[in-house]
Amino acid sequence: MSGTGADFLHHWDRHTGRQPCAPALVEGSEIWTYGRTDARAEALAARLAAAGAGPGSVVGLALDRPREAVLAMLAVLKAQAAFTVLDPGLPPEPRAHLVREIDAALWLHSGPRPAHPLPSGTPRLDIAEGGDSAPPRRNLPVQDSRLAYILFTSGSTGVPKGVMIERGPLGGFAEAVRDRLALDSADRWLQVCSLGFDVVIEEVFPVLAAGGAVVCRPDSRPLEPEDLHRLLSDSASTVVELSTQYWHEYARWLRAAGRTTPASLRTVLVGGERMDPAAYRDWQQRHPAAALVHVYGLTETTVTSTMYTGRLPEDADEVPIGSPLANALVTVRRDGRPVPLGEVGEIHIAGPSLARGFLHDERQTALRFRSDPAAPGARMYPTGDLGRRLPDGDLVFLGRKDAQLKVRGHRLEAAAVERALESGDAVAQAAVLLDPADDSSLVAALVPADRTLRPPAGTARRLTAAQRLRAVRPVAAALHDWAVPTRLYWVAELPKNPHGKIDTAALAALAGPAADAAPDPAAEAGDVPLRAVLHRFRTVLQAPSLGPDDDFFAHGGQSILAMRLVSELRSELPAAGGLRVSALFDCRTPRRLTERITGH
Repeated sequence: MSGTGADFLHHWDRHTGRQPCAPALVEGSEIWTYGRTDARAEALAARLAAAGAGPGSVVGLALDRPREAVLAMLAVLKAQAAFTVLDPGLPPEPRAHLVREIDAALWLHSGPRPAHPLPSGTPRLDIAEGGDSAPPRRNLPVQDSRLAYILFTSGSTGVPKGVMIERGPLGGFAEAVRDRLALDSADRWLQVCSLGFDVVIEEVFPVLAAGGAVVCRPDSRPLEPEDLHRLLSDSASTVVELSTQYWHEYARWLRAAGRTTPASLRTVLVGGERMDPAAYRDWQQRHPAAALVHVYGLTETTVTSTMYTGRLPEDADEVPIGSPLANALVTVRRDGRPVPLGEVGEIHIAGPSLARGFLHDERQTALRFRSDPAAPGARMYPTGDLGRRLPDGDLVFLGRKDAQLKVRGHRLEAAAVERALESGDAVAQAAVLLDPADDSSLVAALVPADRTLRPPAGTARRLTAAQRLRAVRPVAAALHDWAVPTRLYWVAELPKNPHGKIDTAALAALAGPAADAAPDPAAEAGDVPLRAVLHRFRTVLQAPSLGPDDDFFAHGGQSILAMRLVSELRSELPAAGGLRVSALFDCRTPRRLTERITGH
């Protein structure tokens, strides 16, 4: 296995010297070459250094425009400091926690007012005020052990944890992904994910280490599948990385539109959740030119540690997560010792890809980054994920070892959501589980504080829109939007097993779609388009009793479900051919959306 790799700036400087006129950052029709980008990054690095950034300090990036964010990352590394990125989607409480934890030397923002609220008195610098020239910086010797960035995990317990990645692991990761995907100077990688999510590291550094270009969106808003397709095509992107659920929606859109992937696209990385083997095979049959790469990894081990690509055997009931990258040593263990081939154990990751540890948390660092009993002096990271190794050496992911849930690629302790629900005045007790219908959202069974709302024992009743908004308010304030349950049910009591613990199987059966009331016959009346739209609302939200005037988002709708709803309506109703997801924000009920579609 290779070492930590060269410092990323070694690759950057080499490409800047050899190909100063080659594209580095692409945004629409505007191209920043390596030479222009380097000049801008040098100028910004000089401003950062003059403002106090340097070895041992952290620069916060409160930027929404991807091109500015990538430029800032380069500049911070040139200043020998470390960067962190403020996720635009963070609720107020986690945002305030992150800002306190980082204690940044300064925060970079764009324009007269930061895009994200920052505490008064926090040092800040406007990236838009700089130019392409600046006084020369004092070049400092590069050290692999210096911090490169700190990014925060989603916080499985509800409190985000800062993960510290050094320059050596970052360089080694960029080289490992570059080599595995055979990236070169002709490649263009479309940046899609949220800027605060660690996948942004994979979208930026490997392709730049290869001398290729990062394709940047004009802002960080989510892309609808149609917009993604158009941007991939218009930018001639060769590589893109999508979350598992987003990939499903893109594949569904391609199928409904009768299209295939753009001619330039050769590689599609997919990760965050287990892939459906049938969907994987269907993609390979329909879109053979765009090879799928199933990726697996953690923020604590520098983004991605394993990759799988190739033809999936017909008898495979799981899509493997593949073999380790050159910068990671991945083993399957039980009680700290490797298990024989084919046996199930916990996936452990070791090698130079490991983070330094958790910011301001030596206890958790010592607890999670353990000594390897088989290799004295080496560290390893038990992931908490179960897996087994196939005869050909590939790994298969088999779910969590503990009670953590995985929601849209994020790890989450159900207790964090349950505590937030119970902190409000509407809920006495709460139990949360992964929705068995889609494995990408949460279902909650709640014992109401108001005893008059409790249904008969052994039954469940779905919350009304008003009740749901009141119940989830504490969750929305404390956690990400993906941690807010989409379906919530009142129950008289939480089902328990003989040992006194929550009976998850009984809970799943109790708080399932069948618990919804039968459709209101009166709501079925009306014209054909309204009935069709209402039916799609009900199926996508798994809410058979939903009425024509019920709000999509008040009943658990979120971005992925909105994409699915619009895609299905386009396929079913000719008049909905030009419908966009953005229309749902203005027309949130079946009746109003029908009026938008029909033009009445």
